[in-house]
Amino acid sequence: MQAADQPAIIRLFRVTRRYGAAKALDEISLEIPASAFVFITGPSGAGKTTLLKLLYLGLRASEGQVIVDGMNLARMDRHRIPMLRRRLGIIFQDYKLIATRSVYENVALVLEAAGAPRRAIAARVNTVLRTVGMEERRDALPPSLSGGEQQRVAVARALVGEPRILLADEPTGSLDSASAAVVMNLITRFHQRGGTVLVATHDHHLIRSVPARVIRLEAGRLAEFHHNPLNP
Repeated sequence: MQAADQPAIIRLFRVTRRYGAAKALDEISLEIPASAFVFITGPSGAGKTTLLKLLYLGLRASEGQVIVDGMNLARMDRHRIPMLRRRLGIIFQDYKLIATRSVYENVALVLEAAGAPRRAIAARVNTVLRTVGMEERRDALPPSLSGGEQQRVAVARALVGEPRILLADEPTGSLDSASAAVVMNLITRFHQRGGTVLVATHDHHLIRSVPARVIRLEAGRLAEFHHNPLNP
């Protein structure tokens, strides 16, 4: 684990998110140090996915302040959101791959959107596909892949832009144990290289598998924040 005195890369100050009269998050305040590995856990409906969405501006906070890598998201105009997301890698439970684009094209889109040169895109995409073990399927379309393969492509897409922060929403929730182990190994390797990782999950076995900080949400409130040193 990284040292506990690392500066905070994510800060939330009394953050509330409402859906009508209901509160998905209720006055959440916390700080995540740079290079930390953090699990966000809690029952369904606790606010795990909402919390992650606030960090990449998939949603905006109804009240409070969200600071990500020095950027105040409450003050961020829509045209600056791509600048925020270039610092983030995002892994979704349902993959969110474009069914009509090849594996290579799905991953390359991140760099194309950032305006990277074509030669640099090819080199980087091929490298990250080798890293996740999907280089031989580079021309395949997502519907022809297994769930584990699709999630590895999703991990490649999240990592290809060399983000500072990786956000993962139930990244192993629909995978068999072998595929889940591969995906978590890739996420752990990103952390070992100095990246900050937040993983939302209700899987207690997964939480016990990695030394990490653990945030527990219940009914939109911060119920617990502790360090899990175990690595069985």
